[in-house]
Amino acid sequence: MKRLFFIQSIILLTLSTSSFASSLRQDLRELLDSLDGTNCSQKMSRTSDLLDNLSAEDYKKELSSNGHELLLEELWNYKIIIHEKMRELGKSQNLLRDCADSMRHAFRSIRTSEDFIQESFYRQNAESQEFPDDAFGEDNSEVKKHPDMQNFRMVKDLKSGDVILSRGNAFTSAAIASLGEFDTQFSHMSIVYRDENAKLWTVEAHIEVGSFVRPLEDHIADKNARTMIFRYEDEETAHRAAEFIFKKVKKASDTTGNILYDFGFNQEDSQELFCSEVISHAYDVVTGGSIKIPLFRSELMNRKPEFVKMLGITATESFVPADIEVDPRFKLLAEWRDSKKVNELLQKDAILHAMYYWNDVFNYQMIQASSSKSILYRNFAWPLRRVPFLKKYFIEKMPLNMSRKLIGYFGVLESVGEYLQQDLKAADAQAIEKNSLPLMKVEKYKVLNELRILDLQDKGKLHKMYRPVLTK
Repeated sequence: MKRLFFIQSIILLTLSTSSFASSLRQDLRELLDSLDGTNCSQKMSRTSDLLDNLSAEDYKKELSSNGHELLLEELWNYKIIIHEKMRELGKSQNLLRDCADSMRHAFRSIRTSEDFIQESFYRQNAESQEFPDDAFGEDNSEVKKHPDMQNFRMVKDLKSGDVILSRGNAFTSAAIASLGEFDTQFSHMSIVYRDENAKLWTVEAHIEVGSFVRPLEDHIADKNARTMIFRYEDEETAHRAAEFIFKKVKKASDTTGNILYDFGFNQEDSQELFCSEVISHAYDVVTGGSIKIPLFRSELMNRKPEFVKMLGITATESFVPADIEVDPRFKLLAEWRDSKKVNELLQKDAILHAMYYWNDVFNYQMIQASSSKSILYRNFAWPLRRVPFLKKYFIEKMPLNMSRKLIGYFGVLESVGEYLQQDLKAADAQAIEKNSLPLMKVEKYKVLNELRILDLQDKGKLHKMYRPVLTK
C-alpha cells in the first residue's frame, strides 16, 4: 500500500505541474484524488466523457501550448494511476464488474487521446526522425514504462509467464479488437517462455495455423501495431503456466500437428485453442482450476450477435485479449504503438465499429461470394486446401477446421473494409492538411455513414457485399 501511495504521489505531482487543457486537467485530477470502489464507475465514466468530447481545436490548442511529449506523459501517468487503483481494489476484493468495465472505457479513451497526439507528433517529425517499427529495440524511447520499471528492457528483462498484448494490422484484427460488448484496441495475446538456456519463446494461436511456439524474434518480426507487456503477480505460477503450455503446444506440433484454432471461442473446451485461451488454459491446468483467467470475461452476443456468429463464434461469453487490461492480478509494465500505423488503426477501428452498429440497428449482413476475395477464398483456396498434392501451398493460410462459409465471410470483411477505407482515407487526409490531426471518432462515423446512405440509394458496391437483410 505504501508503494502504491508513493507511485500515485509522484504521478499526481507531475500532473499538477503541467497543463493538459487546464480546466480538463483539473477535472481529471479531482476524479483521481478520491477514486475508490464506491465511486469508481461514475468517475471513470466521467473520465471517458471528458476525453471523448475533445475536438481537433482542443488538441491543437494544447499542443501549441504544451507540446506532444508533455501531454503524452500526462496521459500515460493518468493511465498508470487508474491501473494501480484497479490492482489495489482487486487485492482488497473490492473491484466490482461495473468498476472494471468503466475503467476499460477510460483506458480506451485515454489511449485514443494518446493516438491523436502521437499521430500529430509523427506528422511533424516523420522526415527528420526515425520511428521504430516494433516495441523491442533497446533504444526505443517511444516505449512507455511503469514508474517503478524505468530500467525494464523489452527483451532482456522478459520473464516466463509475461503476457504480450498486441494488435495486428488486418481488418480481422480490428474485428477481434471489438468483439465483445466493449470496443478495444487489441486483437492478440501471447505468453512468453524463457527456457533453461535463457532462450525466449512465445506461445500463441493464430487463425491461420492454430497454436504454435516460436522464438521471440519471430513474434517481433510480425511488426504488430501495438504492444503491451503484463506480468502476473505470482511469478513462480506464471513460469509454471508458461512452461506447461510451451511443452504441450510444442509436443503437439512435433507429433500430431498444431492444436487447431478455436473459432467458437469456447473457453470451456481445450481441445482447440484461441489466442487468449492459450493463457487461460495454462493457468487452469497448473493451478488445478483455482486460478481463472481473466477475472471478468467479455459478453460476446450483447451487440451485433449476427455479425459475431458470421465470424464463427458460438460462445456467449469468453476471454477477449483486452480483458487482461482489467485483471488486477496482472501488472502493466510497458506499452508502445507504431506511430506510422496509428492513423490506419483508427480508420480500421472506425470501420468495424460502423459495421457492427449497422448490423445492430439496420440488420446489415455480409453476403457470401459477393467480392472477388470471397469467391477466391471459398471457391478456390478452400477446396484446394484439401487436395493432397496442393495443400502444402495453403497450410499456413487456411486451417482445415475453417469452414467454407467462414473463409467466405473473411473475404467479404476484407473487401468491405478496403472499400470503406478509401473514402475515409481521403477525408482523413483533408482533415490532417487542415488541422494536422485526423478526424475525430464521430467525424469518421459521419463520413462512413454518408457513404453507406448514398450507396444504399444507388445499390452500389457496398450494397452488393454488405446490406440490410429482411428477417421473417
